[in-house]
Amino acid sequence: MQLDRTRIAIRERGLLETIDLALFVVRDFVAPIIACALLAIVPLALINYALIGWMAPAEYDTDVVGFRYLWNMTVLIFLEAPLASAFIVAYLGPAVFLEDRTIRQVAGDVLRQSVALFLCQGLLRGVLIAWVLYLLTDRLEASGFIEGFLMVVLCAWAAAMRAFRPYVNEIVLLEKNPLWSRKGGAITVARRSSHLHSPYSGDLFVRWIGAAGIGVLLALVVLYAAYMIQGVLLSDWAFHFSPQPEAFLNLFLMNLDWFKLEVVYPLCLWLVVAFWAVVRFLSYLDLRIRHEGWEVELLMRAEALRLTMPLA
Repeated sequence: MQLDRTRIAIRERGLLETIDLALFVVRDFVAPIIACALLAIVPLALINYALIGWMAPAEYDTDVVGFRYLWNMTVLIFLEAPLASAFIVAYLGPAVFLEDRTIRQVAGDVLRQSVALFLCQGLLRGVLIAWVLYLLTDRLEASGFIEGFLMVVLCAWAAAMRAFRPYVNEIVLLEKNPLWSRKGGAITVARRSSHLHSPYSGDLFVRWIGAAGIGVLLALVVLYAAYMIQGVLLSDWAFHFSPQPEAFLNLFLMNLDWFKLEVVYPLCLWLVVAFWAVVRFLSYLDLRIRHEGWEVELLMRAEALRLTMPLA
């Protein structure tokens, strides 16, 4: 690993420039990013289908549009997004420094940190709680308390955690800090997270609001693109194109079938999750540059390695 030679220029960037850079990163690493995304998304998608797949309507018509299934699938994917990005983060970290790693090596890195990752992302941010609650839901009648109130509370809690502590995956997988330590001066995940995030909590919150708005728009764009591809390839048009909001709603709520509801819709959301994992990783690099002068640290560490190698 050559610390002063990177595929990405190490410098400060704004949110829009980070998103633009993420498009180039996805272009250059499209195959490994897809493979890493599938390693997490496929198991999570199977879990989701086992939990709420029965909510999809047995018959599709203009009166039965699967609101219950759409809402709960959206909630699950929103809560599971950090877990789904774990393998992507584990791959991009070394890839920035021109270090090529196989998918097996990436999977091994994630599995070695799986306990810390699941406790930080799965338990503390509501994923495991949501899974248990969905196991308790009534299959005959929707529960407004569990599927409505409690899920909104979980989503609000997860959103707050992501707004003020967004880079836990990077701390666990790339910096490899322990969850706890008997040594008083050890840098644990909690201590490192506080040191990295606390000085920029206001900036991180504003940045998260902007990222959330762009993410919602991106999800709508991907859904609309899926509809256009379906219409062109299958000549399956629910209505003629119209920019009116009511027509846009009809696009997704009418003329549904099992494939659109149970495959296309989750797939579009997972695509946005995978892309946003790249954006969040690049934002993590930006925060380290702003907070720690990371680009200077890398140059100094690289020079120190060069000086020690001849002596060795």
